[in-house]
Amino acid sequence: MYSFANMLRRAALVNRHGIATRFEGRQTSWAETLDRVQRLASALQRLGLAPGDRVAILATNSDLYVQLLFAIPWAGGVVVPINTRLAGEEIAHCLADSGSRLLIVDDGFLRAARQLQALAPGLVQLVYAGAASETPGDCLGLAGLLAASEPAADAGRGGSDLFALYYTGGTTGRSKGVMLTHQGMITNTLQWILEIGVGRDDVLLVVAPMFHLVGGLNAIAAAALGAGLCLMPRFDPRAVLQVIEAEKVTKAALVPTMINAIVAHPEIANFDLSSLRRISYGGSPISEALLRRTLAVMPQTLLYQVYGQTEGGPNISILKPRDHRVAADGSSKLGSAGQPITGTEVVILDHDEAVLPAGAVGEICVRGLTVSPGYWNLPEETAKAQRGGWLHTGDAGYLDADGFLYIVDRIKDMIITGGENVYSQEVENALYSHPAVAECAVFGIPDERWGERVHAVVRLREGCSASGVELIAHCRRQLAAYKCIRSVDFRSEPFPLSGANKILKRELRAAYWDSRPRQV
Repeated sequence: MYSFANMLRRAALVNRHGIATRFEGRQTSWAETLDRVQRLASALQRLGLAPGDRVAILATNSDLYVQLLFAIPWAGGVVVPINTRLAGEEIAHCLADSGSRLLIVDDGFLRAARQLQALAPGLVQLVYAGAASETPGDCLGLAGLLAASEPAADAGRGGSDLFALYYTGGTTGRSKGVMLTHQGMITNTLQWILEIGVGRDDVLLVVAPMFHLVGGLNAIAAAALGAGLCLMPRFDPRAVLQVIEAEKVTKAALVPTMINAIVAHPEIANFDLSSLRRISYGGSPISEALLRRTLAVMPQTLLYQVYGQTEGGPNISILKPRDHRVAADGSSKLGSAGQPITGTEVVILDHDEAVLPAGAVGEICVRGLTVSPGYWNLPEETAKAQRGGWLHTGDAGYLDADGFLYIVDRIKDMIITGGENVYSQEVENALYSHPAVAECAVFGIPDERWGERVHAVVRLREGCSASGVELIAHCRRQLAAYKCIRSVDFRSEPFPLSGANKILKRELRAAYWDSRPRQV
């Protein structure tokens, strides 16, 4: 039975002295990482951790976070990574819902953690994992526990045993705990390695938060390969450029907004980025304009778009570098999310669960070894999402004749105006082609005549200007009249984001719908 413990033991065997993690000037080998994981597991067991108990982590990216990701299952526990962007009551919900007994926090979240104890009565102990030499009085210090612990034996969990509970970003309501098994996560990691083509000599940059599966998957991939992992606590474009140069990063996991910020940085020409051979990105497709700008400054870099969702384990499809190119006849797959990854099946189903032909829009449905067994303590929600043996993603899309997957919209974000279906992502793509638009969100708002009106909230690029009339006219040149935005609001502050860096349309939409007795 293959497990995370087996994976880590192998990394320490095949690349004992290789650098496992690089974090703020500190380097740790795979042999040292294995030793620390075993001692951390022992410390957790001394705190009373029993097989299957949940342990929550509320912290920013660090080498310790990676070690905990392996130490908790080594001790027999289940990892519960907490989204650091959540409000106190939302975090308390995750803790109470998961039944977490221990909460491990770093310096940035110590004050919030103390308040959480009153909101999550099942929480037994706060464990301090910060940098201060003295442990706060109401916490146990992880450093002291580690120093006093001998290496623990592997608890023997793996296969279909639960590895982690990842709470959804909450774009459609209260967060649900998505169950992920050892088998599912390891299988998806190996699929990802096969598709991306990374190896033991690679240095993987993780700037996406570890509470999100992108960060965790890269950490697991590094262990599977015995490769290097370079961690950053937060995204800053100049700092990313510095780290790529200093650590000779070969592969980075980003989102298009991060890529745009890096490529647009005024000092980018001053950095040596020649080591960076691969960038994987997700959250949305990359525009042709951004692709050109990226390849102009990093011509050696291959780009991979990855589509997935937590319930999928997470990766579902991938757009390879060759498919980022525009063919001689002008055709391109750049707007797609690529083809299903090896070992994963994707179909498009209609409302009656019938398989639709190529080109027909329906719900994207998935099955395979990586798919989550369901939502924690929510059997009805699980049954609803996994009807007929397929995971129903909630995304609308279609497959073309070559098996490329196109994401049209979230089904819940579809706008029905005058009886016509409008997919918000299509309208957003039109808006993003305007040079002044930095960010936008399109959704339906109440309209007495049409039921819903297509509305946009837009944030303009710094130093740029555009009026609502101009943006409406811009859309009309690209879209059918019924799809075009009919009203625009501008905002200067960044959009509210989920833990997956997706715009929380629910929060934006609320201002227009909350006073209505019925919401479409």
